[in-house]
Amino acid sequence: MVAQSLINYNTFGIDARALSVRSVWSTNHLLSMLKEDIYPFRILGGGSNILITQDLPYHILRNEIKGLEITEENDEQLIVKVGAGEVWHQLVMWTLSHNLGGLENLSLIPGSVGAAPMQNIGAYGVEQDSCFVSLEAVHIETGIKRFLIKKNAVSVTGKVYSSIV
Repeated sequence: MVAQSLINYNTFGIDARALSVRSVWSTNHLLSMLKEDIYPFRILGGGSNILITQDLPYHILRNEIKGLEITEENDEQLIVKVGAGEVWHQLVMWTLSHNLGGLENLSLIPGSVGAAPMQNIGAYGVEQDSCFVSLEAVHIETGIKRFLIKKNAVSVTGKVYSSIV
């Protein structure tokens, strides 16, 4: 009973189907969804690093957690909290519009902010890791929220805090 098209959720534009496609708007929203009958499921970000070649026997949860905000600013650092569902390129453009250098070489890289720490994206001698400080994650099986903090973060003009599901 595969019903919903994934053509708009993958950059190859393949018309594979899934049981359903549902958006996740926050970590609390995800936790409430995990109590529902959404099993089996897979989480999908921007769909740029996946090739779907056949229909999927899963419910798809789309990461739509948005938000860009400066949470800390002092003489030594600036921390930006970014929702995992934000588009990576839009984050880069936001940092540039706020005169925060460091990510500009990583513009036009497809995908979501939530995937960036796993991919450790890089281009032209710059890696996302150089601006990454920490992330918030939800353990799918237990529902426990965790904060993972990168040790020895390299300082550049702007640092990125990524809230990730």
